[in-house]
Amino acid sequence: MNNSRYKIAIIASGSSGNCAYIEAAGLRLLIDAGISCRRIENGLKSIGADCEAIDAVFVTHEHIDHVSGLSVFAKKYHKNIYLTNGTFEGLDKKERLVNNSEINIIKQFSEISINGAAINTFLTDHDAREPFGVSINVQGLKISYATDLGYVNKAAFEYLKNSNILVLESNYDEQMLINGSYPWHLKKRIMGKRGHLSNADSAKALRELNWDGLSHIYLAHISRENNTHQTAADNLETVFKNERHRPLTHLSWHDRVSECIFN
Repeated sequence: MNNSRYKIAIIASGSSGNCAYIEAAGLRLLIDAGISCRRIENGLKSIGADCEAIDAVFVTHEHIDHVSGLSVFAKKYHKNIYLTNGTFEGLDKKERLVNNSEINIIKQFSEISINGAAINTFLTDHDAREPFGVSINVQGLKISYATDLGYVNKAAFEYLKNSNILVLESNYDEQMLINGSYPWHLKKRIMGKRGHLSNADSAKALRELNWDGLSHIYLAHISRENNTHQTAADNLETVFKNERHRPLTHLSWHDRVSECIFN
């Protein structure tokens, strides 16, 4: 992996709230703001980052666990916000965002240049209006982020390829979900092609995306009801046991900041 400077942490990940911080070669992004502004502030402070310095917020889709803190954060910090028209139309209190931030409506497939970085968004399959994943290329470093996807479609796979740092959903263990307490219609939604990514499908995709330049993997959006962190980690370990190249694996949490990686 190259020597570009970076700092990455998942501030929160899961059905109760999502927010990630990515800093790379002078670029500072938030992906989603699905927790309170105070939690975002405290999370960033804990890793030596600053809300004031953030260049932009990318909002992957309109579900409440990705946007619940957005309007308060926007009112306090007045940032550039990038989101699709479908996501924007799905938000409550849109006027607050318009009045307190710079709204940038983008396509699911788009490329934005910020501080010399190329930020690509790409379509993900999830039951939201126009959801996307994010891939950042700067100074030879590639960082990619994709959660809330029923499966890894061909386009997403192409954008995730050759990443140096990869954040990918590993939401549920299939047997835990099937045998759990959720009603059947919700189980079907989660397992469907517009739902969430299982441990097995996540690990399979990660093995296919593995290459010598992949140094770090974050397992994200791990369900509290239909998964455990140990189950998700063990599943990936089993799939990767015969791989010649073994990236470092990190877990993300709904209630605390993940391990921060930096260079």
